[in-house]
Amino acid sequence: MSPYPSVYQIEEIFQDGGGGPEAPDTFVSHLDPKVQMTVVGHDHQTAGDTHGQDDIKDNHFGFLKEMLDFSKPNKVDVLRVIGGGESPWACVELVFNGKSKAGKDFHHECCFVVRFNSAGKITKVRAYYDSAHIDDHAKVHHEHKSKNETSDTVVE
Repeated sequence: MSPYPSVYQIEEIFQDGGGGPEAPDTFVSHLDPKVQMTVVGHDHQTAGDTHGQDDIKDNHFGFLKEMLDFSKPNKVDVLRVIGGGESPWACVELVFNGKSKAGKDFHHECCFVVRFNSAGKITKVRAYYDSAHIDDHAKVHHEHKSKNETSDTVVE
């Protein structure tokens, strides 16, 4: 038996990260409590480092949960996994399809490089996102949110 998750197990871990409102929490359950995550980039709002399950859940996935509509069907398609099994490292290429809270289609392609410990938990993540795509959706989301907040204000 391999010391690290197999390609198929890794696919399941990442496919658990799509779906309904509990999906980010399901993915976080596969992270080591002291996991380190880096979203690669310089000029987009998801770039940077997060440390630990709670930080990733609250800050990284918190931002995505604020922007995406997890009450509607979402789907994660894992396109390929390289590594795993005998190697603690794996690269996961995936596509997330869903809807933003502004009603826009959210089709996001990304890649994760992850390291597993011997217990099968992810200890390191390097995420490569389409940063322009994330920023475009964040801008639309903030405009949509501001418009809704303004229309809810009663003027006397």
